[in-house]
Amino acid sequence: MTAISTPPTAVPRRAAAGPARWRDLLGAEWIKLWSLRSTPIVLGVLLVFYLYLAYRAAQLAHDSYPTWPAFAKIDPDPAHDAFDFPKFLLLMATAGTIGAMNVAGEHASGLIRTTLIAVPARGRVMLAKVMVVCAVLAVLGLLISIGCWGITLAVISDRITGFSFTTPGIWRLIAGTTVMVPVCGLIGMAVATLIRNTAGTVFAVLVFFLVGPLAVKAPLPLLSANQRADLGNTLPAYAWGRLTIMSHGHLVEHVSSIPAAWSSLAAWAIVSVAVTVTVLRHRDV
Repeated sequence: MTAISTPPTAVPRRAAAGPARWRDLLGAEWIKLWSLRSTPIVLGVLLVFYLYLAYRAAQLAHDSYPTWPAFAKIDPDPAHDAFDFPKFLLLMATAGTIGAMNVAGEHASGLIRTTLIAVPARGRVMLAKVMVVCAVLAVLGLLISIGCWGITLAVISDRITGFSFTTPGIWRLIAGTTVMVPVCGLIGMAVATLIRNTAGTVFAVLVFFLVGPLAVKAPLPLLSANQRADLGNTLPAYAWGRLTIMSHGHLVEHVSSIPAAWSSLAAWAIVSVAVTVTVLRHRDV
C-alpha cells in the first residue's frame, strides 16, 4: 500500500514590526517620568514655593509703598519683585536637575538598555523623552508665571494701580518664563547625556545655573567689562532676565535686546536637543 503524503500546512508569517509609534513612545516616557514619586512632589513644591515668594514680595511692596520716593512711585515695576532674578536662579537649577535626572537616572539604573532593546531607534527614544520633559516643564513655567503675576495684582491693586494682565510687556514676561523653564530642563538633559554620571551631572548643572551667572560678572582675565556683559547675556538666566524688564526707566547695565534674548533661549534649546538626540547614537549604553 502506498502511503499518501499530505503537503505541509503553510504557517502564516508574522509581519515584521514597524517602528514604534510616537503615541507609544510618548506614553512610555510619560510613565517613566511620573512613576517617580519625587516628580509630582518636586513640581508641586516648586509651584507653591514661587507663588508664596510672589505673595511675600507683593505684600512687602504694598506695605512699604507710602515710604517710596517720588521717582519710584512714578515708574513702579511690580514684576521686578514678582519675578526676582536671584530667586528664579533656583527654579532654573531645579528644572535643569529634573531634565538631567530623567536621562542620568536611566543610565544609572540600566533602564536605558531595556528601552533600547525594545525600541532600537535611539534618536526617536530620546526625542520622545525631550518632548515629554519639555511639555511638563512648560506647563510648570506657565502656571508659575501666571500665578505669580495674578497674586501680585491681587495684593497691590489697592495701592499700586495701572497694572493688569493687559499691561504692555507682561505677556512677554509670561511667555519668557514659560519657555525658560523647559529650556533649562533641556540643558540638563544635554549635560546628563554627555556626562552619564549622576553625581557629576547634578554638580555640573548646579554650577552652570547657580555659579555661572555670578561668575561672568566677576573680573575675568583678557575680557573687558563689555565682553563679560556680552558673554553673560548669552546665558539663559540673563536672557530670561531681559525679557522680564518692564520698567520704562534707563537701563544702567549693558543688556541685550529683546530679540537677542529670545534668540539666546532658542539657541540653547536647539543645541541641547541636538546633543541629547544625537550623542547616544554613537555611544554604547
